Amino acid sequence: MGLVQKRLFYGWVIVASTFAINFSTMATGTLNFGLFVLPMGAALGMSRGQFGWAQTTRGLSAGLSSFLIGRILDRYGPRVLVVVAATIIGVCLLGVSRAGAGWHVILLFGIMGVCGLAAPNSLVTSVPVAKWFRRVRGRALALASTGLGLGGVAFLPITQQLIDQVQWRDAWVILAIAFLGVSIPLGALFLRRQPEDFGLAVDGDPSPDAVPPGSTMTEDPGAEAVWTVGETLRTTTMWKLMLVFAMAGLGMGAASLHRIPYFVEERGFDPLVVSYAFSADAAGAAIMALATGWVVDRFPIRWVAVSSYLGFALAVLLMIYALNEAALFASVIAFGMSVGIGMVVQTYIFAAYYGRAFLGAIRGIVFPVTLIASGVGAPAAGYMRDVLGSYDQAWWMLLGVYLATALIMATVSPPSRAATNEDGNM
Repeated sequence: MGLVQKRLFYGWVIVASTFAINFSTMATGTLNFGLFVLPMGAALGMSRGQFGWAQTTRGLSAGLSSFLIGRILDRYGPRVLVVVAATIIGVCLLGVSRAGAGWHVILLFGIMGVCGLAAPNSLVTSVPVAKWFRRVRGRALALASTGLGLGGVAFLPITQQLIDQVQWRDAWVILAIAFLGVSIPLGALFLRRQPEDFGLAVDGDPSPDAVPPGSTMTEDPGAEAVWTVGETLRTTTMWKLMLVFAMAGLGMGAASLHRIPYFVEERGFDPLVVSYAFSADAAGAAIMALATGWVVDRFPIRWVAVSSYLGFALAVLLMIYALNEAALFASVIAFGMSVGIGMVVQTYIFAAYYGRAFLGAIRGIVFPVTLIASGVGAPAAGYMRDVLGSYDQAWWMLLGVYLATALIMATVSPPSRAATNEDGNM
């Protein structure tokens, strides 16, 4: 009980720790990977399709391991997992700094993905937060997710400056050290599984009986629904959510890697200006994540999600017609704000619809679908550019994907036990 301060619910320590770890993961070739496309492509002879495959292998391997990662989080928590994952990712980043061929980069990104920590909307940093809160879950997730946005704000211009001053290889080394220096100490010292392990209650309410570590939590049925994995898979809602997040993942994969080279090469913007624009993108994500945290605790989550996909569609439309710096900044800020909404939505909606008892395992089923779709999007957009000589056709396709995603999301209502029983009797 030495971990627990009477005046501070320990869940907020979890939020602060995951905020900082999320911040550090933005050094690992997520949003800033696009800044390496031109210098690494010239040095290693990598095509845009190969850069897309680097993202794909990372997403595919994260998808393949996500169900196991989710089960580990449900049963044992994130503490050891973060330390091991961060160590592996740090070593892989150092390996990327010494890569001699494109396939080295693809392989190392694949190994990083298995760890799950640096994947978009990582289970490792979102599921633990959701397990410590219910009434203010949206705000807690928003604060933790803001680390991603602010990390992007910091690491995008830093990465470009490092590439300009010490070249891309040493830039990877410095970024690896920064990531390791934050994530390993915080993960080892502060992360814990759930409040019941310490005789606490969710949200810091009066303490229930402690739940032994390694066991599955028990819930008050009147307080929050508890859906098992099997029950969840028998709901239409779950399959609609899989489709929605797969389509969103396809769009994110296509846009996240290729927007930077598109703005630099096809629109002729200065790389440093683009790096600052993408810092504004990340700032928009951070601000909107905070705002979304308060909104989702008060309004239906599906309509919040719809607003995100409509925002992505607007961002893509602005990107197609970005002829000056004002349009560049408008596009990336709109995209970042939509990302900020999505960072909160993807964890919150599963906890709100299916409870937190099996949240890790449930998200571990959906996560691979999202990441595989994202993995398809990155090389697909790259190959379209390689073959057609322009990204324009890829962006029009992406616009249609986001509009369709918003339409489907509008139909995703909360699941009901009656519907589950009916499905099970069919």
